[in-house]
Amino acid sequence: MAMNNESQNSLEIGRVLNEKWVILEFIAKGGMGEVYRAHQIHLKRDVAIKIISREWIESFGEEEYERKAGLQRFRNEVQAMARVRHPNVLQIFDYGTVNVKEDEQDLALEYIAMEYVPGGTLRATMSDEGFEDEEGLIIAWLKAYFFPVLDGVRAIHELKMAHRDLKPSNMLMDGETPKIADFGLAHSYEWQPVTQSIDVKGTPAYMSPEHFFEFDKADHLSDIYSLGKILFEAINGRISPKSKPFKQACLPDPETPFLQEVNRVIRIATSEKKDKRYTSVEQMRSALEAAIEMGRTKPLLNGAADDRKSSFWHQPRLIWGGIGLTILLVTAMVIWHLMGEPGKVAMQSDPVPGIKQPVTNADTQKTGMDGASSTLSLPALFLGKDGIRMRLITGGEFKFKEESTAGGPVRKIKHFYMDENSVSNYHFVEFLNAIKETLIIENGIVKQKDRILFYLGEGTAPYEQIVYQHDRFHLRDTTRAAYPVVRVTWYGAAAYSTQYGKRLPTEQEWRYVASLDRRQHESTPAMETSESQPEHKDIHSSHMTVQKEGEMAPRGEASSAKDDNRLSSLNKNKQWVVRTGSVSSGITPGGKTKDATYPSYIIGPDHTADFRYPWEGFSDVGFRCVLSVP
Repeated sequence: MAMNNESQNSLEIGRVLNEKWVILEFIAKGGMGEVYRAHQIHLKRDVAIKIISREWIESFGEEEYERKAGLQRFRNEVQAMARVRHPNVLQIFDYGTVNVKEDEQDLALEYIAMEYVPGGTLRATMSDEGFEDEEGLIIAWLKAYFFPVLDGVRAIHELKMAHRDLKPSNMLMDGETPKIADFGLAHSYEWQPVTQSIDVKGTPAYMSPEHFFEFDKADHLSDIYSLGKILFEAINGRISPKSKPFKQACLPDPETPFLQEVNRVIRIATSEKKDKRYTSVEQMRSALEAAIEMGRTKPLLNGAADDRKSSFWHQPRLIWGGIGLTILLVTAMVIWHLMGEPGKVAMQSDPVPGIKQPVTNADTQKTGMDGASSTLSLPALFLGKDGIRMRLITGGEFKFKEESTAGGPVRKIKHFYMDENSVSNYHFVEFLNAIKETLIIENGIVKQKDRILFYLGEGTAPYEQIVYQHDRFHLRDTTRAAYPVVRVTWYGAAAYSTQYGKRLPTEQEWRYVASLDRRQHESTPAMETSESQPEHKDIHSSHMTVQKEGEMAPRGEASSAKDDNRLSSLNKNKQWVVRTGSVSSGITPGGKTKDATYPSYIIGPDHTADFRYPWEGFSDVGFRCVLSVP
């Protein structure tokens, strides 16, 4: 979706900041800044770049005092993040300025380079309905997620700082590890107050009374209040926008000793009077650990435990009945196993490496691109070994478009991950250099043994961006690092996918996802925008457009919130796929295919799969990879 000049992004895709960071992708825009995904050239790692936006600076007009106050908050955020070194706090790598053009004049914008975390937030570990009285799930969540958050907050407080904006959406999930982020409202007792503005800074649902009424007096005890609200929300369910803020939280009718003790922790932490709260995070954690120990023992009152034990062991019928039932169940399980476990879904090849099951027994709801839900214990986003973010596609049933009215077969697609973007020039250069010792380069052709992987060309056409000089592959123009790589053969795409533990998508998988993506495009008005932004975007989508014949442009424009569930350019560009029924994971660099026939096909916007020889390369054909999941 084209953006007007008033909402253009400050940084263009492919720009190199201070000879360090290549801008790869626009992620999101907030109140005062923009966030991009970038790549650190020398250390070869992805980072997040947060930059003050031009729009934010221009919004102040003549109000110089407020503009300076906002800039000071940004610098405070830099100082706060730089001081904290803890695995549960987002790490900062660099701070600097970059010049952008504004009305033919250079405008200096400040930026932070920090740790890039592609997953969701702590919100993804919490159910909207809450854990309620499921003590096992509460204890597992406390140990896996909440205690690490407390450890991170404690590290902040030990440096005599307060975060002052703790909430689930400000805690990013790096796999199973929560990391506290967004220090824009952080305060140190050593800093001077930034502003006396009456503007409310923070999120009311997690904001303490003093935070709202006397912002300059919000300190580490205000953070404890916020932590109490997060704990309350995890158990009782998402806080309603209609609920009264700044009040003490309380669980409704906690029945068990464990829940009663946790409720006591919540009430103390969220006390409206600061002097009634815990004085430190350590106190709050100790109280929760004591509650967990109480939950393990679960003592029964008035000798009820002894009475129940006695009443059971003095009833032989119950004992023998239980033994008989146990024997029947064991026999049934053995028969079920010998029959091959009917009803169990067979595991696909190439399971996702490094994905762990949740620490709780609760299933996680994941939603496919068509909005259909299925129960999966997998993260919605997954960072591939090549650094490209992959998205979980929930399986389902569908028919090919041309067969929908002809009574064609219903095809079943299993769950899998797909690259959000086509493989870029940058990523393919990294791949070629990684396997350089196995390659032969002659006459502008890159081969591995007798297989052509890539056509370099003469380096004059816009799409010919990869060159071989000084015994290495390089980008001719670094501003095109994020553009999709083209002139890759099917052999080259298959070799790339195998190098990083992936595979090429089958024709059925590609058409399945493309049909879902097309339906979303058809159901979303072209000019519709969202006035309210979500707390955290799982998918940051800004679609590529074909600019010239044989040249594909990178993702660079911001999209509306309605676009968040789309994979970029899936219905716009041609891609290499595997002919339905073939398995590209059997293709290894320099190896042979499992099939006697060639499985190499190109599929495009019209969803027609055309055969091409696997050694051919084209200026308008790229590729993306997929991963099977259990």
